[in-house]
Amino acid sequence: MTVARTKTRTRKQLAMSPVFINHTVETFTPTESGAIATHIHECCRAAMEQDYEPTVISINCSAEPFGDVRSVLLEPPRLPRNAVVIKLLRAERKIAGWRHLRQGIHAANVARAVHEGGLERRPIILHNDPEMVIYLRERFPQAFLIHHFHNQICMARRNHVRFRESVNVVTAVSRFTGKWVEDIYGLRPESVQTIYNGVDIEAFQPPRRKADGLPVINFVGRTGIEKAPDLLLKAAAKLAQKTRAFRVQLLGSNHWHKYEKDDYQKELDRLTEDLEKAGVQVHRPGHIARADLPALLGQAHINVVPSRWEEPFALTILEGMACGLASVVSRTGGAPEVVGDAGLLFERDSVEGLAEHLGTLLLDDDLRATYSRKARERATQLTWDKTWEGFRAAIGN
Repeated sequence: MTVARTKTRTRKQLAMSPVFINHTVETFTPTESGAIATHIHECCRAAMEQDYEPTVISINCSAEPFGDVRSVLLEPPRLPRNAVVIKLLRAERKIAGWRHLRQGIHAANVARAVHEGGLERRPIILHNDPEMVIYLRERFPQAFLIHHFHNQICMARRNHVRFRESVNVVTAVSRFTGKWVEDIYGLRPESVQTIYNGVDIEAFQPPRRKADGLPVINFVGRTGIEKAPDLLLKAAAKLAQKTRAFRVQLLGSNHWHKYEKDDYQKELDRLTEDLEKAGVQVHRPGHIARADLPALLGQAHINVVPSRWEEPFALTILEGMACGLASVVSRTGGAPEVVGDAGLLFERDSVEGLAEHLGTLLLDDDLRATYSRKARERATQLTWDKTWEGFRAAIGN
């Protein structure tokens, strides 16, 4: 009887093992990919701990993919070099309602991979790709399709009805994002299920002992204008007028796999130079591999997420909190949901508000320790296991 139950459970878990389809232009690597790849990988790991056998479909790239998850890697459609052909493709994209050039070709490749693997009988979870939902529904009328919004993703308005009719379940990384999706796509209020991102609390945890020296204020993420690392540098410069007893650490680049010296990066260089001239050391190593991130976060004392856009759910908030860093976050998007009462919030683009919070935490060791403890406690409530359980519930398993 025991053996029979085990076989039944295994067959059911195989049938309910999800297929994660990565965003059209996202890769699936531990070194050169973004937050969606991290999310998918961690959900797969949590699922495999429960004996599920997830599959990931993603585009391929030169970097080594995650090696512990079954993945089907597709070659990205080639973009032509001829300007006239590109212009025609852009017109075709607009008519078809795709958001990316050659997205239709990629969708056909994804559908072929699903069919060849017999994966259409499993629940399929798509990420930031509402157009792909419509395409797969046409190809696989009986498939169970979940669409997970990591961001406020728009699509051609004429396709909103088709999306609503094509998707079985809609989920989002925060209630803020879910409400936005409901409003824009015409979905019923409260119909979008919230499935928060998670954090690996074993990999990201407070170090046993902080490094000696001055307190370190940290930023980690893509150094784009919407992520607003300039706010941290400006607030640090304002703070340096009162005390220089701190250091700044900026981890990240403006692209996951390369660095481009655009005008905003030049502004960051100028702000960094000015801050160092004022007597504050700034550490900017560029893009950091995920394997190296916990150790570098562990060298910091305060984590700042100063985003000026409507942050849906920043993994950087949660990972800093898991490392026991007192957290200061801009009041944008879903960020207040992540932080709860375990960190300090300041208004969007407010250099003064950020500088005030940083000064308070720097000058009060006990308060900083309190928020360090509260941050870690909050992070333990949002693990990848809970994220996976959210998807299990959405699948109905």
